[in-house]
Amino acid sequence: MVGKHCKEHHDVAFYARELCITPFYLSQITKGFMNDSPKGLIDRQVILEMKALLSSSDISIKEIAEQLHFEDTSYLCRYFRRHTGMSISEYRNNV
Repeated sequence: MVGKHCKEHHDVAFYARELCITPFYLSQITKGFMNDSPKGLIDRQVILEMKALLSSSDISIKEIAEQLHFEDTSYLCRYFRRHTGMSISEYRNNV
């Protein structure tokens, strides 16, 4: 479900609502079965989507932000750096 909807929805509440459970219960399930929080799983999938877009094409950061439903490019860049430890340009140069 995360793989299917992560481009549009980055919040735990959406997935809990879709599963007809509370975010707290979703958190208990994911921690028990996957040893990670729901937000951690969502963030990991979003980063994988970003890396795929950065690796496979020369589309602009602005277009990537729009495709992944980020507010703006600066937030996308901060999000990427926080989760990978490198900037988007560093990642593109190393790929």
